[in-house]
Amino acid sequence: MGEGGSVAILALAVGGVAIFITALSLLVGGFTMGARYASHPPPNVAQLGIGLIVGGIGLVVLAAAMIGSAVAVFADVRGARVAAAIVAGLVALLAAGGAIVAMGGVVTEPVLATILAAATLAFGVSAILLSRRPA
Repeated sequence: MGEGGSVAILALAVGGVAIFITALSLLVGGFTMGARYASHPPPNVAQLGIGLIVGGIGLVVLAAAMIGSAVAVFADVRGARVAAAIVAGLVALLAAGGAIVAMGGVVTEPVLATILAAATLAFGVSAILLSRRPA
């Protein structure tokens, strides 16, 4: 696989674990939304956590794909490098879209946009390294 491919798989696995932890945080926040209002909850308190729950489920699926593809490459499963390259490319595209949204809104988030731009670079390079033919 080479050193570049190993670093790409490591980035995919570590990023997948980080996204999984973030997903759990979103899910907990969504399920416990009603507990944030002690005395006077708003009338639509049951609907406030829906976006967090849906986003958390999406991130759990993405994290599972990242971790699973990294483990499959380590286990030398046939076609796993191609799958890992596709997953890394998808994550790079999602991070690029997030960076654009973070900088394009009414309230800009430059720190978040910078982090997402770095993630775009890291996973984009990982996708390129994983899509190369092994030597």
